[in-house]
Amino acid sequence: MVSAVILKRTFKEDRRRRKRQLLNTSVQVHSGPQCVDALGINLSDVGMCVFTMANLPLGSEVQVEFDAPRSEERVRLSGTVRHRAIYLYGIEFLAGQDRHHADLVEAGTTSTPPRIGGHW
Repeated sequence: MVSAVILKRTFKEDRRRRKRQLLNTSVQVHSGPQCVDALGINLSDVGMCVFTMANLPLGSEVQVEFDAPRSEERVRLSGTVRHRAIYLYGIEFLAGQDRHHADLVEAGTTSTPPRIGGHW
C-alpha cells in the first residue's frame, strides 16, 4: 500500500529563478548588534537558505558570513529575509555587492555537487 502511494506521487517542475546548490556549512547571520550561528542549507547566486534558532523578521536586512564553496575565502554578503518556515529562512542577496564575493558564490553553485561535511 505504501509503495503505491509513493509511486503515485507526482513531482512538480522546479520553478525557482535560479538553480540551487545543496550546502552544508556553518554560517553566521548578523542582524544589527545580534550575531547568531546558522547552518547553510542551499545556495544560489541570488540567495541562500539557512536554518537557525533565531527570530529574523520578514523584510529585515541581515549579513551572512560563510566559507565560499570550493574556496578557502570567507564571504560576507548583505541580504533581506524573504521567507520563513519555522527555523528555515530564505535570504535574498542585495544586488550590487562586491563582484569578487558574488563570483565566489556563483562559482560554488555551478558544476559538481559539494561534499557533505562543510568544507569543499
